[in-house]
Amino acid sequence: MKKQFNENITFFKFILVGALNTLVGLGSIFILFNTLHFNYWVSTSLGNLLGIICSYVLNKSFTFQSKKSANKTIWKFILVSIVCYLFSYYLGHIFNMFMYNNGLITKSKLTENISILLASGIYTISNYLGHKYYTFAKG
Repeated sequence: MKKQFNENITFFKFILVGALNTLVGLGSIFILFNTLHFNYWVSTSLGNLLGIICSYVLNKSFTFQSKKSANKTIWKFILVSIVCYLFSYYLGHIFNMFMYNNGLITKSKLTENISILLASGIYTISNYLGHKYYTFAKG
């Protein structure tokens, strides 16, 4: 019972940190994409880089309370973040292209923004699992 409670607290902390990361990362993505008119890949990679920096600091110290040195965790954190980024934003892009190529939507800023939101959700879930069971795994 206590283990389940601790799991719930850790996930809740991850969600809180994720909310802040969303403000930093996704906010940056939308500004870069919609205001500065950077393309999809530049916007999502730069925005996620800012989110990754914020995420590492907060997840290491607050969410997972890892005592491991930065030297041992930073490379794992970067690896998990990059893999999750490529996986999720590629899926979001593929989803958008599938919908467009099959005549289900017309390509527009709105549909690309929707694919960014979809990819962001996939990124959050895969990122949590990767950091919990790999980057900051106990033991």
